[in-house]
Amino acid sequence: MLIEHLPPTSAFHRAVHGHSWTDVEYLLAIVADRLAENTFVTGRAGQMKGLHRPKPLARPGEEEQGRIGDRGEHSTEDVVLYLDQFKPDRTPLAS
Repeated sequence: MLIEHLPPTSAFHRAVHGHSWTDVEYLLAIVADRLAENTFVTGRAGQMKGLHRPKPLARPGEEEQGRIGDRGEHSTEDVVLYLDQFKPDRTPLAS
């Protein structure tokens, strides 16, 4: 009973799961990634030179390639065209 309720930072939990990240750490990493991406896009819109797209924070158990959001060999335009097919129809409402 006691072992099941040890905190994620305990040595036992890390030995079993390989890391001590909880949902909170994953959510904070997502927020940090989105903030960095937003800063990059805003800088690019302001014509700031020398900006490089930020790399996502590393998560436990992930390899450098194949991360969620990795578009591989596809261009930004390919991704936008793909996502456009999922947009809802914008038909006017009947009065």
